Amino acid sequence: MNKLFISLTLVMAGWVSIQAQTKHCVVMDGGGSGPYKAVMTDDEGLPGFTIYRPSDIQSASKVEGALPVVLFGNGGCYRSSQPYAKFLTEIASHGYVLMAVGEWSEEHDPNEAKIWEIDDEKSTLKNNDAKSLVNTALNWLEKESQRPGSELYQTVNTQNVAAMGYSCGGIQALIMGTLGDPRIKTVVGMNTGAFQPGSALDGMITKADLQKLTTPIIYMLGGKEDDAAPNGRDDFKRINHVPVVLATYPSVGHVSTYHEHQGGAFGQMARTWLDYQLKGKKQYENLFRYSDKGNDFEGWEITQKGFDKVETMRLYKEAMPNNEVANTNDIGEVVRYEKVTDPTISVSLPDADKATGTAVIICPGGALVSLSWQSEFQDIARWLNARGIAAIGLKYRLRNSFPDMSKVDKSKGLPRTVTVTEFDIIKNANANPSVMKDGDPEIDNALNDALEAMKIVKAHAKEWRIDENKIGFMGYSAGGGVAVNATVKATPELMPAFLCSLYGPALDDVIVPENAPKLFIGVHADHPSVAAGCLALFMEWKKAGVDAELHIYGDKTGGLFGGNGPSADKNTPNGSWQEAFYSWLVANGFTNKN
Repeated sequence: MNKLFISLTLVMAGWVSIQAQTKHCVVMDGGGSGPYKAVMTDDEGLPGFTIYRPSDIQSASKVEGALPVVLFGNGGCYRSSQPYAKFLTEIASHGYVLMAVGEWSEEHDPNEAKIWEIDDEKSTLKNNDAKSLVNTALNWLEKESQRPGSELYQTVNTQNVAAMGYSCGGIQALIMGTLGDPRIKTVVGMNTGAFQPGSALDGMITKADLQKLTTPIIYMLGGKEDDAAPNGRDDFKRINHVPVVLATYPSVGHVSTYHEHQGGAFGQMARTWLDYQLKGKKQYENLFRYSDKGNDFEGWEITQKGFDKVETMRLYKEAMPNNEVANTNDIGEVVRYEKVTDPTISVSLPDADKATGTAVIICPGGALVSLSWQSEFQDIARWLNARGIAAIGLKYRLRNSFPDMSKVDKSKGLPRTVTVTEFDIIKNANANPSVMKDGDPEIDNALNDALEAMKIVKAHAKEWRIDENKIGFMGYSAGGGVAVNATVKATPELMPAFLCSLYGPALDDVIVPENAPKLFIGVHADHPSVAAGCLALFMEWKKAGVDAELHIYGDKTGGLFGGNGPSADKNTPNGSWQEAFYSWLVANGFTNKN
């Protein structure tokens, strides 16, 4: 370790002068918001790199233990990290040692340096930078941590490392993640993604190379103005073998917030991911595994996959034709299913230490011709799992198309359009406009699938850490009708413990069974026929002497509400009905507060 003391006094540029046993040592951006004021340094023994670390690293390590390490590649694969000095300082102040590509530059004030001002320092050894971060910087750091007398002696954990980078440097981080080095525990790709074949940088890493990743990875992307976002989203779509998070901040472009005070929103997100992955801080699990942003990460859109195994099971042993169509979005998530003929359940379980024993069989909606899978199963499943509740998504049999309306028996059903003034017309909670003269076998198929799902969940209850007496139905729209009618037709052995219908009136006349479960209903008033049917359903339950709770949200308060998706506004029914439902579950003893 170089022992040269150099005092830098650059007050006019906003630099804070201190003395340290290094070539240079500068406090940036007030040293960051963390408990350990951080410095930007370098060392003669490690040419070509800049180090960001707590100023009093010995004291920090006594509190934290040996500090995790972050290897950082710069945007453009430039030979200077100074444009990101505020971002890197912020992370270091929370108890990290960051090793960034690029020597100290006397020519650039890191308070003023911008990404676009250092083109002359662009590296021509992009892949070598990635390997050098591991083989040179990390190995040097390991030796210093073992050398008595070094400032870094016994302060860093070189077996607990993140590969991180921005833009082209993010590709370097991806390369580091594919080297198979067991010291690297996670990858952070910021405004980046592997290029498609034939692109300018496709020689650095290919899409196929992504399969060599061995650790959890997060992509942090901007919105439509972020040129790297399409590549990053495509990477997310392709990665299916390790846990992967896609964190999008739509209000910024490619430059993002790294140059802002404390690194802005991206500084907060990156540091939180590192705390979760390298320090094991479980309080951030809900954010990354379940998209539960709370109040601290407003403006972000979070999705993920690979953390939990979702088991899929066919409902029936006999072979059925499989004609289903899966509609996906640009990151490979199934948004909607159509033409389901071979029904299945998808089982998403909470961690063992979270499990309360409660389970919900979820019937997505879609007018019996489709299933809104993402918003009405995947999103809400994550929300339930975060609260210790198992979520079982039912992919029930569907129609190929809407029924022939000429065959509707008007004595049993109503026209499709029902006005608010006609609420009193709907009887027996049946707002289904498509009851056929000779019955509706397709409705029967769907409710039989729900009952079969209940039978399977009960059979696997012990294996899945589920209490047989705490299994309920939840349904949206037509799926709510499936859940209601399955409950009405259930035998005592298959009766759910509770029933939740979200803008889903019955699909046929309702005769409430003697052992009917308690009922929770949520609907919007400006969905008249459905709201009327839900109100009638509530009344049927109450007339039978069974407890029921009804939430009718006002007109123009968010439209139809689905799951706890990334765009759900907590101040509208889209984002608030879940908490009302959860409070109802707890109050009625169906689950424990988690």
